[in-house]
Amino acid sequence: MNRQKALRTLNPVMFAVLLYQGVTGIFRFSFYEHFKLMHPVFGLVLLLLGALHLSLNWPWVKSNYLKKKR
Repeated sequence: MNRQKALRTLNPVMFAVLLYQGVTGIFRFSFYEHFKLMHPVFGLVLLLLGALHLSLNWPWVKSNYLKKKR
């Protein structure tokens, strides 16, 4: 799988997990048992997806932000 295809799959999944984290964070008292169980798990998933996203975009980050100064 090439990098672009992987990012096309990863980005919507990462957005859905981020949205889930926000919703469970806002309504944590309404669904406390669900929040207590799932929020930390999806937090770790989001962290791993973020690391994968960064690694797939590393050439872009390197060329735009880590330029050598003359």
